[in-house]
Amino acid sequence: MIEIVNVSKWYGNFQVLKDCTTSVAKGEVVVICGPSGSGKSTLIKCVNALEEFQQGSITVDGTSVGDPRTDLPELRARVGMVFQNFELFPHLSILDNLTIAQEKVLGRKRDAAVKKAEQLLERVGLSAHAKKYPLQLSGGQQQRVAIARALAMDPIAMLFDEPTSALDPEMVSEVLDVMVTLAREGMTMMCVTHEMGFARQVASRVIFIDRGEIVDDRPPEQFFGNERSPRAEQFLSKILHH
Repeated sequence: MIEIVNVSKWYGNFQVLKDCTTSVAKGEVVVICGPSGSGKSTLIKCVNALEEFQQGSITVDGTSVGDPRTDLPELRARVGMVFQNFELFPHLSILDNLTIAQEKVLGRKRDAAVKKAEQLLERVGLSAHAKKYPLQLSGGQQQRVAIARALAMDPIAMLFDEPTSALDPEMVSEVLDVMVTLAREGMTMMCVTHEMGFARQVASRVIFIDRGEIVDDRPPEQFFGNERSPRAEQFLSKILHH
């Protein structure tokens, strides 16, 4: 579904990604972890061209992301993105946050878009909040709306950029529960997260990035066993220490 081959990226003279190669098969859940500033978020933003890369290639379901002829809005409509800080439209109701792209990008009729939105709000447990505005919801509720909004576009894959890092601890589980359900239903997912419990539970593979390089790319039973790299060992010892 997603092929990343020898991808490198620079910000000026600083190289943020170094010859990154990996792939995500249909239905796989790949968790990406690593220290702050290691290039994790940059890598997944390259997948749907929110960030440009200078070398290598990325293809999504056969479509080349770096090809100047590629219709990027169409690509982004097919690859759902959930951000750290929700990125909901504050001036629109929850329902309208879910219908606007369906109508404007996919060309769905209003009735069909509303029906889809209502089904997804029920799925994430927020049917009662359809007429509210984002700032009337908790952080966990807003992030579940953001996931529902991405799903409203019928994506072939979902990208998550640290979806729980801006949440209060008691709200983390409600978002992870939705993500676990998606994973178990077979959604292809790339997730940047430090939630190692989630990685152990549902990841097909864990990728560890440090200083722009993919250092580890292995199944969770190996990564959390004794087969990870010394750099990943150091990282895990810090975040699992307590």
